[in-house]
Amino acid sequence: MQNISKYLGLLFIVMFFFSCSGSKETMVAGGGGTSGVTDVQLQVKIKGLQKKIADNPNNMEFREQLAAIYFENGNNLEAMKVLEDALNIDPNNSEVKYQYGDIALKSGDKLKAFLAFKSVLQGLDGENYLDRIAPYFVDAFQVTRVVGTDAQEVFGSFSQDGNKIIYQSDENGNWDLFVYDMTTDTKEQITNSPAHEENPAFSPDGLHIIYTSTADDHRDVTFSQKLRDIYVKDLQTGKEENLTRNGSDDWRPRYSFSGQFIVFVSQRNDLRDVPFYELYSDIFIMQSNGRFQLALTNDEAIDGNPCLMPGSTDEEGTVIFDSDRSGSFAIYKMDIRTKKMTQLTFNPGVNDVDPSVSPSGDKIAFFSDRDGNYEIYMMNDDGSAQQRLTSNLADDLNPVFSPDGQKILFHSNRSGNYDLYLLDLTSSAEQVPISDVIARIDEAIKVLEDTE
Repeated sequence: MQNISKYLGLLFIVMFFFSCSGSKETMVAGGGGTSGVTDVQLQVKIKGLQKKIADNPNNMEFREQLAAIYFENGNNLEAMKVLEDALNIDPNNSEVKYQYGDIALKSGDKLKAFLAFKSVLQGLDGENYLDRIAPYFVDAFQVTRVVGTDAQEVFGSFSQDGNKIIYQSDENGNWDLFVYDMTTDTKEQITNSPAHEENPAFSPDGLHIIYTSTADDHRDVTFSQKLRDIYVKDLQTGKEENLTRNGSDDWRPRYSFSGQFIVFVSQRNDLRDVPFYELYSDIFIMQSNGRFQLALTNDEAIDGNPCLMPGSTDEEGTVIFDSDRSGSFAIYKMDIRTKKMTQLTFNPGVNDVDPSVSPSGDKIAFFSDRDGNYEIYMMNDDGSAQQRLTSNLADDLNPVFSPDGQKILFHSNRSGNYDLYLLDLTSSAEQVPISDVIARIDEAIKVLEDTE
């Protein structure tokens, strides 16, 4: 995939580095674990359940409880061992098999998980588990591909009237910007240069677009090492202007809902002499004309993908972003005036990234690999009611709300390369029969076996 390495490298490969090296687990088996009262209480619970299991070896409920405690405290291998012992005693216990599959999937062992789920559905009480297993393989809402070619189409964003989508594509060999009109089913190329233009967004008034470009980096280096600046383009005159003339990488610009401000990501605060992929990044805000560029965060962490809550300015309001400051990537919100920060998602060892705020400000969409691969999720603005929206073997990434808040645009490689898809929050997906879910599991198993 030509040039896709830059796109993956600078947005998610960094996350993979840190999900591997920075993830935090709390181990509790074998006398290890955290210190203090909590650890003592945990060990008492574990020993109590171990005694109950020894006294009642055929009681699956005690084994399920012990596995749940191990899993909740980060010891996935011990949890799966407990369930494997249970299945040796009662190989047809559907609840144990389902729990085993669920923990295996969240531990990254998709093959064991899918085989367990298939076995559950093929059991006598398989229909009772359809609602719990189907969401792993079936989207919760209707999903339609809106832009799809042999090239990569990624990072889509709506016009204010919801009729147009601006996105980046490499159909000409490098990243250029295109606009797709959903009312006429036509597309228009907006940029065409040897540089790479990425991360586009319409201004709320529809008169301008913002995006990143490598046009001002004239070094003879590979694309993955090029520095990006943030540009604005007047759609009426065609005039382009570099807003962030800086010797650092600046990317992921987003307009405020008012259009008066732009938030973005920059590495300019990190002056260490280290490779670019080791640099920390921070969240910045500036006026829409590029004036008064202010750092909202300044930490030894990778902060990214900012968006502003409705009504926010450079002096007050709320910015939502992702950060690896807790070890793996999570979603945070920060009060712009007080700098008070609140963590919204808590999933150690996995990545919750790229938040998008709904126009009403009450919902946040993001993508996460908490269930094994990247899927789209949605939650309330306080982090509650987290809901998985997509379920596919491919990676579903970078969600963006439509102006009416009823649809979510995202890109996915579910067709083999990255295309743009539209999820309709007003239209639930049709219920899939158990035979279709089993067929999708078989397909997933085949893909995994072919790649081993």
